[in-house]
Amino acid sequence: MDEAKTLELTPYLKDRGLRITPQRLLILEAISSFEGHPTAEDIHRSIPYTSLTTIYNNLKLFVKLGILNELPYGNGLSKYELNHSKHYHVICQRCGKIVDFNYPNLKEIEHVASNLTNFEILHHQFEVYGICSSCQDEAG
Repeated sequence: MDEAKTLELTPYLKDRGLRITPQRLLILEAISSFEGHPTAEDIHRSIPYTSLTTIYNNLKLFVKLGILNELPYGNGLSKYELNHSKHYHVICQRCGKIVDFNYPNLKEIEHVASNLTNFEILHHQFEVYGICSSCQDEAG
């Protein structure tokens, strides 16, 4: 395991009072090394010597503690990402590919929603659905 990557990921566990185990660090490292948003099966393929059950149990715990975001899109499978920045997603309806994008002005929606409803807004989600360029090329 890359020592610099370990040092970078350790606070995700320490700050939430979790034991820092090799398996947990490997799972977080695998997620951070993926381009895109991996499924539990993708993570397992990258660290096959860690059981799929261990991966699922830790993913569930990481989501509960706010370390990861779970993105339940496509084929009933969830995809995961580190919870380190507020951003939005564009999702391909054919293959399930997820691409991140930032557009900070959407924060205004929370303010407007709060003013119109008198709710204390805690967070919001925004997804845009379409067909990615790879799927468009296949169809063309």
